[in-house]
Amino acid sequence: MISIREGKANQNKMIFETEENLINYTKGIIGKTFKEIDKKGVLQGNNNDKGRLGKVVETGFYGYELNNRSEADFSKLGIELKVSGFKTIQDGSWSAKERLSLSMINYKNIIHEDYEFSKLISKNRKLLIIWYEYIKSVSYADFVIRDFQVYDMTKDEAIIRNDFYTIKKKVYNGLAHKLSEGDSVILGAATKGQKGQTTVQPNSPIPAPTRAFSLKNSFFRGVLREHVKRTSKNKRTMKFLTPEEFVWEKLRPYKGMCQLDILNQYVKRDSSKKLAKNIGKMVSDRVVGKDKELPNQHEVFSKSNCLIKNIPIREDNFPLEKANFSALQISDFTSPWEESEWKMFFEEVTFIYIGYLGEKDGKKLGNGFRILDRIFKITFTSEEVEEFGKTYNMIKRAIDEKNTEILPTASSDIKGEYKLVLSTKGKGGGIYKRFLEDKRETCFMLNKDFIHKKFNEAIILR
Repeated sequence: MISIREGKANQNKMIFETEENLINYTKGIIGKTFKEIDKKGVLQGNNNDKGRLGKVVETGFYGYELNNRSEADFSKLGIELKVSGFKTIQDGSWSAKERLSLSMINYKNIIHEDYEFSKLISKNRKLLIIWYEYIKSVSYADFVIRDFQVYDMTKDEAIIRNDFYTIKKKVYNGLAHKLSEGDSVILGAATKGQKGQTTVQPNSPIPAPTRAFSLKNSFFRGVLREHVKRTSKNKRTMKFLTPEEFVWEKLRPYKGMCQLDILNQYVKRDSSKKLAKNIGKMVSDRVVGKDKELPNQHEVFSKSNCLIKNIPIREDNFPLEKANFSALQISDFTSPWEESEWKMFFEEVTFIYIGYLGEKDGKKLGNGFRILDRIFKITFTSEEVEEFGKTYNMIKRAIDEKNTEILPTASSDIKGEYKLVLSTKGKGGGIYKRFLEDKRETCFMLNKDFIHKKFNEAIILR
């Protein structure tokens, strides 16, 4: 049953008695543009304010007045309205354009909140997501609404609850200024507000960037993907483990063993053949699982941007080899840094580095004889991500100016100016000079001193 409440404050406000009523009414929004439902003139003026799109739906389609209510939009049903965009990619599938912002994090309040009674969950337990198709060259007013769905956060409650308490603990410990989206799996603490905006935090005099709870883009893409494919099923009950706990639970039985001895537990190596350089990767593929297999092995890997890397280290955590990743191509640098996929990647990514001791009794251990000892969970602060932006912008400038001499490479960064540099993916001379030929011969690499600092600050399991 649907009723219409009239009055000065709420003209033609829709009141929904059941979730079914809400869903049936919402079907009428599909196929409409935002300008078609903008009855209040919300889009007049700056059409590039994407926050206005939610206001258009709220006022023009559901008849609500603009407000800052702390309760859910459809409070009687406990459902919050969200409007979000997707992009159609080359294979015709849909991909969520960005993370979904939920509610601001009040640092003073969160340290006193329990998850079950928090403002976050009371307002956002169920979300009605209106999906519009984002097209770069089209005005916001002309975006077409293509679909909608109801997402119930209780489906992923074990993970989200753990994420909430991870964020709460960091704030309680006076480390709100060091929050990173990579600290958690699904529920991110994303920077919110004007660039550089900070606020006070409890238990520390250091100002912290203003942040909001959000569903990470990597997870939110999966929410849309499951909806489109209609393959969402009830997940089996399992013991909840964080990504690093899952990885270490697999590796721990082999602690103290060298790479070759671990590998021999799974496959007998032909000693006449040259030892593969990527033996660390071969070990983690077999013990933990290959990158493509992990989402099927444990739920957290299907809902987060978590990457497993192998690296030889000294006892003091200093890396003995390059910490490089991801072959690069010219198309990676077409967008401004603030809108780039790389910025979002670094904000959300969690690196799990498997550390092998590469020295013993003062002697270096060769590849294959390095000893499994510990793992590191690495995430990046907002300040570090902005530092990475310097590298991105220099590479973008080199591409725009067709000048490879100004590339921020590992060899040119003698003074350690950049925390993130460009490195070679393979062997051979002239790789940097060929960068503009787009041969995917280069990759990003974390500065050794920087990754050493991150290892020392990391969550370490050993």
